[in-house]
Amino acid sequence: MWTDLDPREARGPDSEALWIEALDRELSLVEEEQMDDHAETSRSMRRDDAQSAKTKTGLINYNKTWAFSNSRLPPHQPPFKNYFETWRLICRAARSSAQVYQRPQRDQREYYIAADWRHRTKAMVLKSTPLDDQNLIVFSIRGSQINFVDWNVNLQPAPTAPEGFLDDGQNACHSGFLKVAKAMVAPVAARLRQLLEQDPSRCSSSLLITGHSAGGAVASLLYMHMLATSVESELNILTGCFKRVHCITFGAPPVSFLPLQKPDHLHVNKSLFLSFINEGDLVVRADKAYLLSLAKLLAGPKGCSANTLVKKASKAVLKSAKGDKSVSRAPYWPVPEATLSNAGRLVVLREKPGSQRSPVVEAVVTSDEKMRDVVFGDTSMHSMALYQQRVEALAFAAMLGDEAG
Repeated sequence: MWTDLDPREARGPDSEALWIEALDRELSLVEEEQMDDHAETSRSMRRDDAQSAKTKTGLINYNKTWAFSNSRLPPHQPPFKNYFETWRLICRAARSSAQVYQRPQRDQREYYIAADWRHRTKAMVLKSTPLDDQNLIVFSIRGSQINFVDWNVNLQPAPTAPEGFLDDGQNACHSGFLKVAKAMVAPVAARLRQLLEQDPSRCSSSLLITGHSAGGAVASLLYMHMLATSVESELNILTGCFKRVHCITFGAPPVSFLPLQKPDHLHVNKSLFLSFINEGDLVVRADKAYLLSLAKLLAGPKGCSANTLVKKASKAVLKSAKGDKSVSRAPYWPVPEATLSNAGRLVVLREKPGSQRSPVVEAVVTSDEKMRDVVFGDTSMHSMALYQQRVEALAFAAMLGDEAG
């Protein structure tokens, strides 16, 4: 926990480093939940411990970001609507992304490929599973093995050009994720060939690539590599063996200078490239400059309210808004310019604005440009369990014909 931080230390020149370390610790709790055999009991205990620590120190209040006007997207956003069958595929992706965190059972070990840090590969599960009368091969990649530090450290090197890996060889990518994606080409290709050789009828299957957090970033790069036409590898030559190739990610961080988007080819028109984002999830905004800004926001002096803190940091913005009645009275946190962009079609999951009684979850479509202005900092929004819960609720609503779905 962060109880060992002294309030006086948070005001020194190295306070940003201390607060990023505290963010790392908090996110490690979120991701460890996915691997606990008694998840519900464990989550309850961790919440109690976290709340106890906050009470003792008064240092970290992750709810502080919600006090700012740009902590949420505007209330009126285009809804994400799809057929129930598409929601079923999304639910399968969420289930697989959650299950890859768990230790494999004895009858599932043949599908599980352990992480190999010597070769920079992440843990993954790759298996064929029935979906109605058709087979679906699901390839899920686990997020950070230990915690947020695993990929936060990789933010330091300059982005690298993906020459020989993606069609746009000049669209520089996050160097850490790119190295992992390249290292996973050979083992993934070997496993896919094995599945196809075991049952040639699987050539009529669709391939679903999925992952949470850092696993989602790597999934996006591998998906774009499989659809690349100007480069060739032992993995993307298998693309034509599948009916369709989909990529669905959850809570994935930014990965490239320009947003990675599904190519405009006729044969991939019906393929899905979706990136689900919980409103408030700090990982989907995690850029080095952004993390430093967030650390400053969270590291306000003990007892300092969000309003007081932001008035000191953003006087110019507040002054410009005084004469505009349409501007919310809530303070605005100035977000630094982002270097990297999120991949895929961005779908934000959030509580429906203005909903009465119990909160209603809705899915809305947004863009990378709009995401660059928001300040997300709630670590609890990064939980894969929450992503799964929300997409399953939306799928159920879609089945009932509810507009929320």
